[in-house]
Amino acid sequence: MRRQIELIRIFNIPIKLDLSWFIIVAFISWTLASGYFPTIYPGFDKSIYWMMGIFSAVLLFVSVLLHELSHSLVAKKNNIPIKGITLFIFGGVAEMTEEPTTAKSEIKMAVAGPICSGALALLFFIISKFFTSFLPIIPLIGILKYCVFINLALMIFNLLPGFPLDGGRILRAIIWNSTGDIKKATYTTSRIGSSLGVFLIIFGFFNIFTGNFIGGLWFAFIGIFLKGAAESGYQQLLTGRLLHGIKISEIMTRDLVTIEDSTTLDKLVDNYFLKHRYNSYPVVSNGNFIGIVSIHDVKQIPRKDWDKVDVRKILDSKIISLCVSPDDDATSAMSKMVRKGLGRIPVLDNGKLVGIVSHRDIMQIIKHKMDLSV
Repeated sequence: MRRQIELIRIFNIPIKLDLSWFIIVAFISWTLASGYFPTIYPGFDKSIYWMMGIFSAVLLFVSVLLHELSHSLVAKKNNIPIKGITLFIFGGVAEMTEEPTTAKSEIKMAVAGPICSGALALLFFIISKFFTSFLPIIPLIGILKYCVFINLALMIFNLLPGFPLDGGRILRAIIWNSTGDIKKATYTTSRIGSSLGVFLIIFGFFNIFTGNFIGGLWFAFIGIFLKGAAESGYQQLLTGRLLHGIKISEIMTRDLVTIEDSTTLDKLVDNYFLKHRYNSYPVVSNGNFIGIVSIHDVKQIPRKDWDKVDVRKILDSKIISLCVSPDDDATSAMSKMVRKGLGRIPVLDNGKLVGIVSHRDIMQIIKHKMDLSV
C-alpha cells in the first residue's frame, strides 16, 4: 500500500502527504476542540470548537509547508536538488537529494525556515489585531492567536542548535566555515541533536508520570524522532565521505545473467529464478538493455498463462532513467537506491549493459574502508 499521496506541485516541487498526516490532523483537531479552545474561550457550542480545532490543525500544517517550502526554494536557488516536501506525523520535511556544498549555502538554506515562521507569526498577529479591533469574531480570533503561538513555537524549536534542526544546521555551517571540516561540524551538531532528543524523551516521560499523558507522549515521540534523525544524518555524511572518489566501475558486478525479451515466463521461472535464485534480472533486446524483470512481476500473471506471456510484456522499463555510468561516483548510485528503495541499479556504457551495482556492493566497500581506516 502507498504510504504517500502527492497533492500538488509548487514551483515544480512535489508536495506529498504521508498517511500518518491524517492521524495527527485528527489528533490535533480533537485536542484543540476538546481541551484547549473550550478552556481559553468558554461558552461556545461543541461544533464551534470542532470547527476551530480543524481549521487550526490545517493552518498549522500550511505553516509547516511554507516553512519547508522556504528551505526548498533557497536550496534550489543554490543548485541543491529537492525531491519533494512530505507532510507527516512530526510536521514536514524537505527531501534534499544532496547536502549543501558550502557553509554559506547551508546557512542561507537553514535560516529561510525560521524567518518564514517568524514572518507568519507576525502576519497572523496583525490579522488577529485587526479582527479584535474592528470585527471581534471570537472563534476566528482564537484560531489566529493559536497560529501566532504555533509559528513562534515552530521558529524557536527549529532554532535549537542540534542537527538536523535549522539551528543545528546554522551551527554546523559556522563550525564548518571556521574549521573547514564538515565531518567534525556534523559530528558535533549531531551529538547536540541526539542529546536534545534524549532530553525530550526524559521530559516526555516525566510529564506522563506527573499526569500530562498526551503532552508527555508527544514530547517523547518528538525526542525519539530527533535522536534518530541526528544519528542518521551523521551516518549519511560519513557514508558519502567514504564513497567519495570511488567509481562505480570499481565495485560493480560485471558477469551478469541477462534475459532475452522474447523469453516466456515459464522458461524464465525454470531456467533463471529457480536455477540462479536471483530476485530480478536485466532484460536485453538485440544486446540493448531495456529493463528489469522481477519475481513480483511474474507473480502478477496467472500461472496458466506463463507459457503464453513473454518477458517484454511485464518488464519494468522505468529503471532505465535511473541507470548509472561506470565513471559515475558511487555516491550517485547510493543516492538513487536510497531515494527509490532499490537494491540494485544497472550500469550502462553507451546504452550497453556492462554491469550491476548493488546496495551490498556499496556497503561492502564502506565496511572495508572503515575496517582499514582509509
